[in-house]
Amino acid sequence: MTVDPARTKDGGGKLRILEVNAHLFRIAAPDQTDFFWAGRKPEGQISALFGPSAFFRTLKALRGGEYDLVVVDGPPLPAWHPRTWLTALRDYHVRAPKALFAIAASRLMHHFHAVPVAVIDVNDSFGIGRHNFGLIDRCHSYFKRELTADRWQVFFKSSHWDLPGRRWRSMKSSQRRIKKLRPIHLGYPSQPMVEPTTQKTSDVFFAGDISPNSTVRTDGIKELLALRDEGYVIDVPDKPLDRKTFHQRLASARLAWSPMGYGWDCYRHYEASELGTVPLMNYPTILQHRPFRESEHCFYYSVEPGGLSRAIRAALKDPARLADMAVEARTYTLQHHTARARAEYVVATVLGRKLDGSRVVRGDGAHAQ
Repeated sequence: MTVDPARTKDGGGKLRILEVNAHLFRIAAPDQTDFFWAGRKPEGQISALFGPSAFFRTLKALRGGEYDLVVVDGPPLPAWHPRTWLTALRDYHVRAPKALFAIAASRLMHHFHAVPVAVIDVNDSFGIGRHNFGLIDRCHSYFKRELTADRWQVFFKSSHWDLPGRRWRSMKSSQRRIKKLRPIHLGYPSQPMVEPTTQKTSDVFFAGDISPNSTVRTDGIKELLALRDEGYVIDVPDKPLDRKTFHQRLASARLAWSPMGYGWDCYRHYEASELGTVPLMNYPTILQHRPFRESEHCFYYSVEPGGLSRAIRAALKDPARLADMAVEARTYTLQHHTARARAEYVVATVLGRKLDGSRVVRGDGAHAQ
């Protein structure tokens, strides 16, 4: 890589990103991002492993000022965990030693450069393991998808034997870490295969794992299917759908039931709204960035018995209002929850700049610091 002559120290020129495993910037800004894998091998991906040659080449570039930001994932397991080794052996076979080097290198590299680091943790778990504490200490911001409403709870049984109490929360090291936690959404990583439609053929659509996925789903599906007896058109496929058919039926519904699965945040929230269907979600359990607003972009419901049914009946009383909400939800998603928007949020938070290098104006909703 060569340094862009248009870049200046006062913030001019497009940002250059080094991304390892997080795979947000390679989607949002591929022409500005050098991307490497360092973990489980994703199906169909051909990006290079972060092996010895890539490690030393990028480290030289980092120390030479050729990158503005390093973006890494928050790994769910430590590098020394047996499952980490077994996964590398399973996915890479004879290349397993290189894969194990990549895993270790991606977690140790930050000791050898001074470029700002952003961590993006989109794991289902609300917790942050002890093995990531060094990463929190080194990074500027730790962006977490399932960031608990009380952020202290992410450290449950990691650095504390139980729920962190007053004494632990008062420690300076603990307070430094908690200040670095930021919410981030999954968004929807790829373009839907159909266009939104105003021709609605069902009242509610749902397709997804039920059991043993989430009690919110196993409890809610009974209420959802019972609404058929009241005359509502409930579209719940009895077999898996191909991606295009799935999108067609999702776009053709007035509401998309989008209950939490292993985590509260879900691709379906954004996928539905991008297709012009109003998402119906159980009340959030997490802190969010740019959340959907009740009765403007979405509906929320209580998971207690009868909560889902009441929310559906109330929402479907006014189809015209639902149609307006679908438009608002799609506009909001395209503005705030695309891969590009989420990448801009990360760089604005960490660098106070946009991907094009320009400065962020305070008051635009970004956490510029």
